[in-house]
Amino acid sequence: MGGIIALCITSDSNNINAEKSIYQVFRGMQLLQHRGKAYWKISSGKFEVNSFGSLPSFEIIQKFIAKQQNNPMNAIVGHLSKKKPTSRGSIRVNFALDGFFIDLDKLLTHPLMKRNNFEPFDQIHHIFKELLLVRKDAYKAAEFLDRHLRGNYVVNINKEVYIFRNSTGFKPLFIGEDNNQGIYLVTSENYIGSFYPYLKIREINPGQLVRLDPNHGTDTLTQLDKNRILMDPFEFIRESHVSSTFNDKSIYSIRKNIGKVQAQHLSNKIYDTNVILAEPDYTRPMALGLNQGFKTHEKRTEIVEGIIKDRYDDSDPMIDYSEQVSKNKLLSNGKTLKFVIEPITKRKKILSIQGTIQTGGTVVETVYYLKKTGVSKIQVIVSYVPTIDGRQVGLYTQQKDLISRKYIGKISFIDEMNAKIASELKVDAVFYNSPEILAKGIGVHESQLWFPEWIRFLEYR
Repeated sequence: MGGIIALCITSDSNNINAEKSIYQVFRGMQLLQHRGKAYWKISSGKFEVNSFGSLPSFEIIQKFIAKQQNNPMNAIVGHLSKKKPTSRGSIRVNFALDGFFIDLDKLLTHPLMKRNNFEPFDQIHHIFKELLLVRKDAYKAAEFLDRHLRGNYVVNINKEVYIFRNSTGFKPLFIGEDNNQGIYLVTSENYIGSFYPYLKIREINPGQLVRLDPNHGTDTLTQLDKNRILMDPFEFIRESHVSSTFNDKSIYSIRKNIGKVQAQHLSNKIYDTNVILAEPDYTRPMALGLNQGFKTHEKRTEIVEGIIKDRYDDSDPMIDYSEQVSKNKLLSNGKTLKFVIEPITKRKKILSIQGTIQTGGTVVETVYYLKKTGVSKIQVIVSYVPTIDGRQVGLYTQQKDLISRKYIGKISFIDEMNAKIASELKVDAVFYNSPEILAKGIGVHESQLWFPEWIRFLEYR
């Protein structure tokens, strides 16, 4: 999972300012930094600059641009990733990916497969190019990607940018046009249109293969038949920026409603709580919604800030630094940079709002410090469903580390899962969300969201 920014300029190449063009992509990547910070890359033909971690200052990138005097750079791709690239081919190709590939073993049977190399990314890129440019069959090229891709793929081939959004609309994707300047911008989120005021932003249809050509502008090469819409629900929990919109609603308001609907569903199960902790900070909209939902059922609760802080955006290197120092201190001498305001929590019944529980590390640390203040009860509400597949949330951790994964096939009811996870975390209760309630909070039918099959068919009461 990650973030995509691609730029194509149709003006006369003699008038293209490479530094200005790269800066527009760089600025877009800054705005999408929350979608991934493990690895980033800006590329245009032979020009490439990349590194791990947060984006640097633009002055550093300018030094690389200065060496490209003969490269007009009118087709640029920016890529942010939550995962460090493992394929050498992925480093060489001017591409961006927001999503993941599936059924890679089936590439072995494809007649266009390169026999001397089986790096899956290389094979996918090679077959796509062969179908599109050699056989000149845009429909088959798009159909091939659609068989293996869940998400969006953008690639610069011979100074033309090709954009494909898979037919389920799994990840959002938008294109902006500035006809006066001859600029086209592709982006993972529509909220950044506010920072490019002359662009007219529109959504790219699921199943569309679009080309951006510096000589002729944009054209749609093909449109696949739309499959059943199957979006990534994690976009609505954390992935998307709170200012992005979906169905004319901000992601912030959708997250509040997720909490409100979940509170209404749990009102008969959670009846003795004093303090709601938004934990980590990105769950604050859900916490507000939960409090609103509980108040309609005459619950008296107070919202306070959680222990784990992530309010600064992911481009702030101090966050990574402070988190690492905190973990080191905890391991070496039992101390940490995190703290609990004891008068607020002592002898209180705490309701901790977690966006997800993946490996359990965050909530375990929270519980450790809460119990040191003498709380009387800790219950945990999870805004998301149990995480059993790292692709659910763009994880780069090992699947075996997911706290819920070991229960696949061993339980049939979510109440059993809640009880087992609560025991592992040493809390009084855990309440995961269900696909149905999450979909209701988002405002779509459950069938429009993607969940691993076992999660979808667990019994939720």
